[in-house]
Amino acid sequence: MTEHESIVAGRGWNARSRRRGGSVAAAAAGIRGTRRMIIGALSVAATLAIAACSSGSSGSTGGNPSGGGSLAAASVMLDWFPNPDHIGIYLAQKDGDFTAQGLRVTLESPSDTTDALKLVSLNKVDLAVSYEPTVITSAADPAYNVTAVAALIPTALDTLIISGKAGIANPGGLAGKTVGTSGDSESAAIYKLILSRYGLSPAKANLVTVNEGLIPAMISGKVQAIIGGYRNVEAVQLRSEGLDPKVYPVTEEGVPNYDELVIVANKSRLASDASYRTTVRKFLAGLAKGTAAAQADPAAAYAALAPVAKGYSPSLLKQMVDGTAPLLANPAGFGEMTGTAWQSFATWMNTAGLITKPVNVAKVGLLNTSFLPKP
Repeated sequence: MTEHESIVAGRGWNARSRRRGGSVAAAAAGIRGTRRMIIGALSVAATLAIAACSSGSSGSTGGNPSGGGSLAAASVMLDWFPNPDHIGIYLAQKDGDFTAQGLRVTLESPSDTTDALKLVSLNKVDLAVSYEPTVITSAADPAYNVTAVAALIPTALDTLIISGKAGIANPGGLAGKTVGTSGDSESAAIYKLILSRYGLSPAKANLVTVNEGLIPAMISGKVQAIIGGYRNVEAVQLRSEGLDPKVYPVTEEGVPNYDELVIVANKSRLASDASYRTTVRKFLAGLAKGTAAAQADPAAAYAALAPVAKGYSPSLLKQMVDGTAPLLANPAGFGEMTGTAWQSFATWMNTAGLITKPVNVAKVGLLNTSFLPKP
């Protein structure tokens, strides 16, 4: 089995599908999930059903930290299965950075990528990993009660990837070519923006939904390019398959920069629960250590992730980790986010039709960086 076959058989997902939603079972079968964006009202019955299956509290204790005393439990819901995007978290866990802060951190994978914000809102998990676009979209629904407290990956990972075998010099050569997508509205909006930057009409966009997955469609030649793959995952896969991909990060093609992965907390609990605020501070302090260590030593990050990242060949996972580590760097300091940047992206989402109403990021309190460790 080739590396490509291994990851497709074992994971059956791509960057876009893992962020749009859809069950783990569907993803594992290579079936596209529902839309990444959580648009529309939250089903209360569905939310309560999910909540009944999960529990988490920062108040319980157990174990002994290195300095003595008990450990406070902290539950963290990932956005998806363990993957290269999570190297800072898993290295912090392996190196004891959370334990050193007095925390016993439990990492959980969701049954659906929309679980994270729901369960944090319902106080069923303490913290979660999500995406800036998803957090912005959640502002329209009062059922969500979340705020981003740190940027885990402070740059966009989405890319336009052109096969090196397609004979296309740059995105301007895509007119009339077939471009694969997972069928989500965000990819379509981004692709039309890229076309316009190269003076091409959106009518020239031959965008097709590829049910077999972005990577197989590229390898088979069904499409000459894909939109929505990650530069640290799909681009690495395609390179390993000998397609010599040309990678164009969407933020270099007109999309405002955004924080791909963020840590989210319950907004009301932060305001009312002092012990919860302490848990959040301690978790972020430990995560800052793990993130710095992953950047400094990708081999150690690989060793921490490999036991839990299923479906990858060792060589492919190592390449992905090596490609991810530099993307953790935040020029402003670990976890930092700015309201200005978030507002810029929220405005773009509204203009692009990805959200139906403008979002005032500051007014609705979508981010709070006051719990980040001090330099």
